[in-house]
Amino acid sequence: MDKLDRNKILYILIVLVFLGVFWGWYYFKTANGVEMKVSEAATLKEVGSENNESDSTEIMVHITGAVVKPGVVSLNADARLVEAIEKVGGLTENADVNSLNLARKLQDEEKIHVPAVGEVTQTSNSSTSQQININTASLEELKSLPGVGDVIAQGIIDYREKNDGFKQLEELKNVNRIGDKIYEGLIDSITI
Repeated sequence: MDKLDRNKILYILIVLVFLGVFWGWYYFKTANGVEMKVSEAATLKEVGSENNESDSTEIMVHITGAVVKPGVVSLNADARLVEAIEKVGGLTENADVNSLNLARKLQDEEKIHVPAVGEVTQTSNSSTSQQININTASLEELKSLPGVGDVIAQGIIDYREKNDGFKQLEELKNVNRIGDKIYEGLIDSITI
């Protein structure tokens, strides 16, 4: 019986060693695998967020005029003019703040000129440069259009802010107090 007990003990020891080796191998494999999975997930998340930002959540806007550092800035798609001005270092002392709507939403590829107090905007003989962009014009610029006063100019600004700008010139007819007659008088003076 002595020999039988030794064999049992030997088999039990072999099984325990085998289980110990298997458990150690499994433990180290899962521990390293978890670390890899976490780092891979973090890398994928970073790459995914970079792609999302560059695709549709970022716009670029060109700011000129009475700002500290005029230039092109990148912003979130839902950015407002005040954020763009902050990115270019803010306004200079002689900036005409009253001619701007700092709360308006910006659009990609937009150019915004911040006028100085008393600055007269330059016009050339070209008819396209004399047209006023109804998506970017200030209240005063809109009031300079034929047949447009304070109420209609404010209506144009309210409509473009509510609807993320005009996509077509014909949308101008959706603004209160702009009928066919006023629209026909404006068509040669405006652009989007």
